[in-house]
Amino acid sequence: MGAALAGVMLLGATACSLVAPAYRDADGQVTATASIGITSLKTGDCVYNVSNLGDQITKVQVVPCSSEHEGEVYATETNVANVDTDIVNFCTDQFASYVGMGFDDSSLTVKYFANAATSAKTDVQCITFIPGQMTTKSYKDSQQ
Repeated sequence: MGAALAGVMLLGATACSLVAPAYRDADGQVTATASIGITSLKTGDCVYNVSNLGDQITKVQVVPCSSEHEGEVYATETNVANVDTDIVNFCTDQFASYVGMGFDDSSLTVKYFANAATSAKTDVQCITFIPGQMTTKSYKDSQQ
């Protein structure tokens, strides 16, 4: 079964900080539920709900991966050409090294976040999930 891929446009951006936010530990792992800006997502972050996200969002709810969640960020990158094919290629190229099997062979779905198409370059966040299915496990090396 081939995986599905969908894109979402970002409406806003957040500022960077050198101090870890209260919802992350010193290693950057999410330790508490928080509503965060899309551009603050990091590889390995677990997202509570992915299926019901709209097409234009600015924030998502992250949770510790040991808590119930639907999705997991498997790749992020800055300054990607803001062209659908480049964004899709980035997300599909990163999939196998995180999940442990090729994108086309996976049962997982992928959603990506990118800035509005009016920007020449964009930050990209790739999330994998099974629509409507909550888990307390990581998709890293799951070979799903």
